[in-house]
Amino acid sequence: MHALQSLILLGLPMAIVGSPTERRAPTSPFGLYAYGDGIGGSPVFTTGDGAFIGKASEVGNTEAAPVEFELSSDNSLVGNPNTTTGDSAPTWSNLTFNVPDSTSSGHQVGFTNSTSDGDRSVTNFVFYGQFLLYKNTDGSLKSLWYAVPSDEDGVWTLNWNSTGDESDGQVIVSLRAIPPSKDVDQK
Repeated sequence: MHALQSLILLGLPMAIVGSPTERRAPTSPFGLYAYGDGIGGSPVFTTGDGAFIGKASEVGNTEAAPVEFELSSDNSLVGNPNTTTGDSAPTWSNLTFNVPDSTSSGHQVGFTNSTSDGDRSVTNFVFYGQFLLYKNTDGSLKSLWYAVPSDEDGVWTLNWNSTGDESDGQVIVSLRAIPPSKDVDQK
């Protein structure tokens, strides 16, 4: 019996290691949802520039809306307002998702109407399964997402690379292209 258990224990990892791992990007369009301590699948939204997570309706801005993304061939993410929530459509569209690069003094993730932005990275986003990662120039994959509470209840700013950020209440999050299993108000 002991020999059989050893073979099973040894064989299982070998089967997992030997199996091909598939990286699949979500089908377009898709939303992004933040998961972390106390943040159970809150949608990413914007008012047209900064990225936030939570309920867009809480910020009291007619430009605030959840974002529907498409992954471009250059590995950039282009976002448009999700107008299926019943609210009037914001004026922004076709915005490029971006993260601050190492030369930036800010940490908030944002959106721009350009595919290039001085101290921000707009390409090299990849999915591992349904998890959004960023691919560095050295080929390493990074997930440096974190959230900081905003002035609005239930709304956080979405940030990148907490090094040097002294903000209180930081929560490490992962971004996934899978909505939460329970119904969360995404307005």
